Amino acid sequence: MIDINEILSRDSITDIISSLKERTTKPHFWAELRKDYEPSEHKIVSDHQGRKDKIHSDGTKDTAARLSIGLERLLTKRMNEFTFAIPVKRNYIGDDTDEKKKIVKAIERIYQVAHIDSENKKRGLEYYASCEALTVWYTKKERHNLYGFPCNYKLKCRTFSPMSGVKLWPLIDEKGEMYAMSFEYTRKVKDTITVFFETYTADKHYIWKKGENTEWEVVTQGEEINIAKIPAIYIYRYRPVWEGLSGIREEIEYALSRHSDILAYNSAPILKVAGSIVGEEMKGETRRVYRVTEGGDVSYVSWAQSNSALEYYINTLLNMFFMQAQMPDISFSTMSRLGNIGYDARKTLLTDAHLKIGDESGAWIEFLERENSIIKAFLKKLNVGFKEEDIESVLIENIITPFIQEDEMQNIEKWSKAGGGTALVSPLEAIENAGLSEDPQATFAQIMAMQAAQQAMSAMPTEEPTAEETVQTE
Repeated sequence: MIDINEILSRDSITDIISSLKERTTKPHFWAELRKDYEPSEHKIVSDHQGRKDKIHSDGTKDTAARLSIGLERLLTKRMNEFTFAIPVKRNYIGDDTDEKKKIVKAIERIYQVAHIDSENKKRGLEYYASCEALTVWYTKKERHNLYGFPCNYKLKCRTFSPMSGVKLWPLIDEKGEMYAMSFEYTRKVKDTITVFFETYTADKHYIWKKGENTEWEVVTQGEEINIAKIPAIYIYRYRPVWEGLSGIREEIEYALSRHSDILAYNSAPILKVAGSIVGEEMKGETRRVYRVTEGGDVSYVSWAQSNSALEYYINTLLNMFFMQAQMPDISFSTMSRLGNIGYDARKTLLTDAHLKIGDESGAWIEFLERENSIIKAFLKKLNVGFKEEDIESVLIENIITPFIQEDEMQNIEKWSKAGGGTALVSPLEAIENAGLSEDPQATFAQIMAMQAAQQAMSAMPTEEPTAEETVQTE
């Protein structure tokens, strides 16, 4: 068991920070991953042994082709897009009273004001690329009414990761319980590089700093945190999303680079002369004439290219890359060949990707549930009028939907059938699941009122025509 109070009460700041850096989670470090993620840092870019430049006798140089391809970066973007292109949906359970409905509205407003959908895309990319990410929630003093009630503070969040130059140091025991969350970053202050080290515990916030030639000093010593939990959420993975695939990408780079050299070498026309040339070349305004001995000939030699073999080889490697990554190649050139296929066919084509996101969603769901807990803890302080037991009794279910091009008519038809006839869900649930209404309760009430009015109209008796009216009609 970790005694965080004992660590933070030590006299030496160096000892404190050293202990806070004793991490049990050991994902790949960004310095290693960056070499695969950034195309400019691939091996082929600086390889002057396997890809030698050709130096001519006159000193001119033919630079060898060194083509880098960012397949790891593309795969990371695809993973993030399949995870968060469709915003995370939150279902609330237990909002059965007016007071709890106000709590749900306030929580949604907090997420909306914090631009949580954009934040999910940002931290998703950083997590998939650098294997870890941290989101810190904090308050900023500002009078407003954005959450549905008068409030003196605005709740905001910020994401950090090694990808953005921040080193993360979670202090987690063997059971997975977090005692402290620290992060380290550098900042230029008055032409001096200063290192900052921040630590959050369940009740305190510490900041230390150190200059280039100075010792650690205190910036903030134990600022109070009154939500009784660490206001930060950390997510990590042990392996990058492209694990084991960089070798395939490297082979594609070298194959294309070698072929590029061959194309450049053979691009100049070759003149073949059979026999001997008599005299000098005769140049006219529109043509050039050679005189050759009897039986001689002058002609250009065309290079018989074998591009089909290279194309087959590259396509095979690309298929192997995306197949093992469980991500389909959804580039324009690939998708344009499919034509106008239906919604069910699109779902079938993306089965592998959806299974992959299903595997990944477990860590994200835990991460988002911890974030829900932090939001509710802050809400107790932002509005003391809400009862704590009411806030805690509202459960939040986070739903991650893998990306697919939705068919709106198919979606409407599905929930219309489910909510009518031999109903599988209630009409209100059908309206909620269809996702077309911003206020399902109000929409349901309007539909019920319209149906009641139509039934009342149909139930009204029709007047029989009088004898006089009948005669006039005849």
